[in-house]
Order: sequence, then C-alpha cells, then structure tokens
Amino acid sequence: MQRRLLPIAVATGILFVVALAGYLIPAPAAKPPVRILLENKGGPVIFSHKAHMETQGGQCGVCHHTSGEDQSPPACTSCHKGQYDEAFIRDHRTAMDKKQCAACHHAGATIANFSHDDHTRDYAPDNCRACHHDASIEPEPQACSNCHTDASDGGKPDLKTAAHTRCADCHDDFYQKGITGCDACHTRDHAAKTDPAPCSRCHDQPAGKLIPSPMAAFHQQCMACHEKQGAGPYGDAACNQCHMK
Repeated sequence: MQRRLLPIAVATGILFVVALAGYLIPAPAAKPPVRILLENKGGPVIFSHKAHMETQGGQCGVCHHTSGEDQSPPACTSCHKGQYDEAFIRDHRTAMDKKQCAACHHAGATIANFSHDDHTRDYAPDNCRACHHDASIEPEPQACSNCHTDASDGGKPDLKTAAHTRCADCHDDFYQKGITGCDACHTRDHAAKTDPAPCSRCHDQPAGKLIPSPMAAFHQQCMACHEKQGAGPYGDAACNQCHMK
C-alpha cells in the first residue's frame, strides 16, 4: 500500500515545488516595444521606440516622467487620457500600477531650474526692480519669502501666488517669453508616496488642464526634444514627417 502511494507523494511534492517557485520567482518584465502605432485623425504615426531608446542610451527618464533608473516606465497613454472625467478620477487608483502614482502625485517641487544669476545678468542687468517691488514696498530688494509666506495674510498674497504672478507678468510684459508648463522653473521630486494627495491640494486647475491629452503630450515632449537637439521633425511644417495620410 505504501509503495503505491509513493509515486503520488513524489508527484505531489514536485508540483508543490514548481508552484512555490512560480509564486516566489518574479515574472519577467515586459520588453520595451520596438514600434508603437499612434492612431490620430491627422494620420497615424509609427513611433520607433527602439530607435529613441538607443539614441538616449536606454535612459527612459529622458522621455518618461520617471527616474532614469526605472527601466519599465508606464506607457504615456496610461496617464495621458483623452478625458479626465469623474470615472477616471474614481477608477484610476485601481486601474494603474502603483509605481505610476509618483509621475503625477509628486512628493515636492523645487525651483531648481530658476536661476537668479541668469536673470540679473541676461534679463535685467543692474535693474533689480524689473522683478522686485519698487522702493515704496521694499526699500531694498530682498527674497520674496521674507514677506510672502505659504498662506495669504491681510491681503498680502501667499508666496506661490506672488511668485507666479510676478514672474508671468515680467515675462509677458518685458520679454515676451511666455512660460508654459511647470518644468520651466520647477523640478519635481519623483519619490514614491504612500498616500498621494489630490491635485487640488496644491493646484488650482482641474486634472484635465494639469495633465495634457495624449496628442498634446506627444507634441510637447517630442517636438520640444527634437528642437532642443536640432534633429528630427518639429515645427508646424513638419507634420507629414510623422503623420501618414
């Protein structure tokens, strides 16, 4: 009787080991796509993902909003949707991979891209009042945070509102260089957050205006990079270099 049960016990043991190994060994990460077909009313686009990875030395963070160490970033369309309605706000918490949270719900945003030295040298040499208040408000130019705090006080705007208003006015009125997007001044911290805060905690605009649509995201990211590198299609006359009729 025991001899007849031995093969069953061995087979059961093997199946248990195989099942345990399958549970403990992580599944292999999906390989990056070679090409991506982007459907568009202006003509579909065949995007060579492999060629761009090779051009950027495999640093995914150059294009994706993740750190360069993440070799399996989420697809652009995972976050950039055609419509950010109530259904998206409700369902995206469970529909997306947890590592995508930090792409939008960033832990903080510094102004590392803002250079005070560049502004004083290139834009307003020997004229601090071009950006700072006149002498009736501050006798000597000083740091904005010396008067403006994180909260408004007695009709005085908070630091964020004061800085945004002053910078935008200065760029529009003096230099005709409009500011588009947060990245012009801010560097976002992509550290993972265990309890992502809603966009409205820091931003006045709804998600639909904070997160570009897929088409707007691709146009901004792709063409801005091409123009910066001086290679590849960019500009209004280059549509047919990407879009097929």
